Amino acid sequence: MSHLSTTLRIEAPAAVVFDLIADPARSPEWQTLLAEMGEISGRPGGIGSSFVGFYRVAGRKLTSRFVVTAAERPRILQVSGTTSGGWARWTTLIDSDGPACEIRVKLEYELPGEIVGSLFGMLTGNRIEREFRRTYENLKALAEARSTTSASASRAIGSSTFVSGRRELFGLVQSTEPDEDDAAEAGGRLAAT
Repeated sequence: MSHLSTTLRIEAPAAVVFDLIADPARSPEWQTLLAEMGEISGRPGGIGSSFVGFYRVAGRKLTSRFVVTAAERPRILQVSGTTSGGWARWTTLIDSDGPACEIRVKLEYELPGEIVGSLFGMLTGNRIEREFRRTYENLKALAEARSTTSASASRAIGSSTFVSGRRELFGLVQSTEPDEDDAAEAGGRLAAT
């Protein structure tokens, strides 16, 4: 059995990071060894949900099926997977620190025997370690970019201006007063947010 681990600080809220790692459809955006995603079933981050990933390792395409075995948004996500002749357990713990978080990741795995049993297998282990680091650098960049974009949108929404019964938001003018059609419906008044 092999294992890798890392700890890093991400300047993004824990929920943003959890949602990225829990959604298998987003995995190709940050996981470097992942060639493509296969079938995804269940709610992202839901215990029992599963997905299939196709990974490139040692020049081979490994098909792995993962199942979420532990999850508590936004603190814990664990997935366990199998491939022909191998397995993996990937655990991520997220500690919130206000607008930032610290993640601790542990990957335990066993590659198929035909990969491990050669000199080529030793080189593969070194590559997996490098790719593991790159994967989490990618996650950090993606989460921080997403957090910055969300913060900018929130500031823009918070800075909308009100002028004589109208609200101007992102260059669009929205009326804050009900028109005749709205007033005719039950509860037809519009709420200005």
